Amino acid sequence: MIRRAPLASFLLALVLALATAWAQSDPTADALLDAVAERTAALEDASFLLTGRLIDPDGTEIALEIDVQTIPAERVASAYVLQPDALADNIIVLDGDTVANYTFLTHQVTLFDATDPDALGGLLGGGEDGALDVTFDLNRLFAGYEASMVGEVETPSGPADVVRLDNVEEGAVIAWVEATVPDATLLPYRLAFHGADGELLAELTFESLRVDTGLSADEGTFLP
Repeated sequence: MIRRAPLASFLLALVLALATAWAQSDPTADALLDAVAERTAALEDASFLLTGRLIDPDGTEIALEIDVQTIPAERVASAYVLQPDALADNIIVLDGDTVANYTFLTHQVTLFDATDPDALGGLLGGGEDGALDVTFDLNRLFAGYEASMVGEVETPSGPADVVRLDNVEEGAVIAWVEATVPDATLLPYRLAFHGADGELLAELTFESLRVDTGLSADEGTFLP
């Protein structure tokens, strides 16, 4: 049975992704993923609107709309939630080793240790070394998945390659992911998550992407 909570936690933690090892596969796909990793390493800052949906086994859809800012080298990131409605106007901020969760309804800020795997109800997870990372690197986001090329599509940023990432772990909720990477940005534009039977579990789109704009840590960690 597919449980929404672990899947939602994984998706909402993309900007707080874990750094681990990578298993190589299709050489062409590997070259694309290496190019994404190289572009990510050179990234100074980024802001984007993360949109998409989570899909329950019964077909119920939960809309996602999150305004994200990040400065990867400084381990700074903020996520301002617009949707789902139940979490609207909440803000999650990563500032080094500290995660701040601002709750709009109570106007309270709760601080967590970024290395605590149980923080925010397990949202932060916890890496092998206990550290959190901020990354677009598909190698690190999908460590252990096997990659293969699917084809090409058009995006608002122009032509893009589509790569399939297959989870080698048996019985995993997420069986495979399709990642769309525009030639112009070499950063993920769309991620589609699928179950073992091919059903769509979730899809995320990184819209209105702006990079290297001079975003400051004060801007990236602002709380009301």
